[in-house]
Amino acid sequence: MEIRPINAQDDAFAGWYDVYVAAWDADYPDGPRWLEHELKVIYEGSDQHDALLWLAEDDGKAVGAALLGLPLRDNLSLGEPEVYVRPEHRRRGIGTALLRELESAAESAGRTSLLTYLEGPVDTTESTGTAFAEKNGFTRRITEIARVQRPPFDLEGIAAAEEAARPHATDYRIATWRDAVPAEYLDEYARLQARMSTDPPLGELEYEVEVWDEARVRTGEARRERMRRSSWNAAAFAADGTMAGLTIIGLSADSDETGFQDTTIVDPAHRGHRLGLLVKAANLREVLADRPGIKSIWTWNADSNGHMIAINETLGYRVAGWSAGYQRTL
Repeated sequence: MEIRPINAQDDAFAGWYDVYVAAWDADYPDGPRWLEHELKVIYEGSDQHDALLWLAEDDGKAVGAALLGLPLRDNLSLGEPEVYVRPEHRRRGIGTALLRELESAAESAGRTSLLTYLEGPVDTTESTGTAFAEKNGFTRRITEIARVQRPPFDLEGIAAAEEAARPHATDYRIATWRDAVPAEYLDEYARLQARMSTDPPLGELEYEVEVWDEARVRTGEARRERMRRSSWNAAAFAADGTMAGLTIIGLSADSDETGFQDTTIVDPAHRGHRLGLLVKAANLREVLADRPGIKSIWTWNADSNGHMIAINETLGYRVAGWSAGYQRTL
């Protein structure tokens, strides 16, 4: 077996992606995943976040794939490893060899902590990935529940929930937009995105507040454009112009298969007004109007986040799996 570093733009990335898909098909066959051209852009790196890739080959066949993510503006002690091995080649030391490459690279980059997320289907709480992580010294620091909603979407029920919520939010307005953040919203948008790294439950994760500014926002938008992904956004604004709540759904321009419910946050100073439900309902309606053929929208919440879980279930999301954050020191 040979392990070599590769670049996301190399021809060898096709083999890397094949291993990624094979591992997902084995461990979480109904779970969401990225398209190949999307990952090529994600892993090209930026001045916000670098990505290092390795490919393991046996007689010229791709059998293992690995990634080390490196935050570059915050969380500078953190490395973010991912390891994938074809199911028929597991238990041969390939995953361990790849992890050692990642550990060495993380140490060389001055990182002292490793954080990875593992996912699985609803009928279990563990997997070959969690067993591998625990064998290598990682401990589970947080568990999130994956939920998904699929057609037929209950628009009448969602509208009824909105009507019940509106009397609690008479001092707020809801605005929606596609893709690029309007310039007049930019500062407030960045402020709430930074809060997403600390406000939701983090369990026992060691994670610092992220740095968000215009450069980070616009870099992300440019990357999504290259990925051929669109974003639908809804925000609640107080009378003084403060952005009180924000939610985002992303979907590929090339496929209706998988939408991702990304950021959803309400500023603590504005909670208690049903803003989370109102922005999510307004945004979902915009997505369905633009992309009526969408087949699924996925979201994740810490199992302790009862308030957001209740909102999601009201909107029609149902449990479809789990995600676990594992961390260890180097």
